Amino acid sequence: MECTNDLYLHNFRFRSCKDFNDNLLTKGKAIYEVIKIENGIPIFLEDHLNRLFDSADISRLNINESYCDFETLINELIKKNKVNEGKIKLIVRFDDQNGNSEKDLLIYFTPYLFPNKEEYQDGVEVGLCNAVRLNPNAKVYNTEARKKANHRIVEEKLYEVLLMNKDGFVAEGSRSNIFFIKNNKVITPPVCDVLNGITRKQLINICKQKNIDIAEDRIHFSDLSNMDCAFLSGTSIKVLPVKNIGDGKFDTKNKVLRRIMGLYDQAIADYINSKINPAS
Repeated sequence: MECTNDLYLHNFRFRSCKDFNDNLLTKGKAIYEVIKIENGIPIFLEDHLNRLFDSADISRLNINESYCDFETLINELIKKNKVNEGKIKLIVRFDDQNGNSEKDLLIYFTPYLFPNKEEYQDGVEVGLCNAVRLNPNAKVYNTEARKKANHRIVEEKLYEVLLMNKDGFVAEGSRSNIFFIKNNKVITPPVCDVLNGITRKQLINICKQKNIDIAEDRIHFSDLSNMDCAFLSGTSIKVLPVKNIGDGKFDTKNKVLRRIMGLYDQAIADYINSKINPAS
C-alpha cells in the first residue's frame, strides 16, 4: 500500500488510510517531498519545505499553503498516528486542465525499508541507466527517468541505478545522490546537473566544516574505475556505501567514507536534540 498507518491528510482533512485513493497520484502534475521521521521529529524539515517551494517556482506552479501550514499539518499527522520512526510523503498535485491551479494536498505515511546493518557495512550493488531528468532541480513526481530506472533496478536486481546522460556523464541516482572518493578527496556531480538532495546539501556543508576536501565536478562513466570509493546519499538511506557499479568494485571501509557516515549521524542527532530541547 502507498499509504500506511491509520490516518492521512487530504486538503487539510484527516481521513482513514483505508479510503486512500491511489488514482490521485496518477493525474495531473505533482511536486513532492519525502521526509524521514526519527524520534517523532521530521528530520531537516526546513530544508525539505524550502526545496518544495523551489520546485514549485522552477515548475511555475503556485502553492497555496505556507511554511507554517505544512509544519503544523506534518506534526499533527505524526501525533495522531503516534509514530516515532517512519517516512512521510508530502504531495502537491496540480490539475492539467487548469494549468497551475492546485488540486490536491496529500500528506501521508508511506512504506519504508531502510538499509540494514549489512548494507551499511558491506555496501550495495548499483548499475547505470541512460536517462536524465528533464528538470533535475525540481522534485517532480513519477518522471519518465524514474520509471526507466525502476525497470532497470528490478530487471537486474540492483539497489539503485545512476542516471547517465548521452555523453556518458554520471549525474545522480534515481532516488539518491552519488559521491566518490579519490585520494581522500570527495567528488560529486555539480548541483546544476542534479536534484540538490537534502542529505547531499548537509554532507557538503559537513565536509567544508570539518576540512574534508570536496569538489563538484562532472564524472564520466569511464573514470569510475579510477575512484577509490563511492557512496549514495538520501533521506531514507543517509550515507550508504557502494560496493560495486557494474563490474567496478569499491572500498567500503574507506576511512574518509566512514568518518562522513559518523559525522552525518551526529548531525541528525544534533538536529533532533535542537527540536526536543530548543533552549539547549
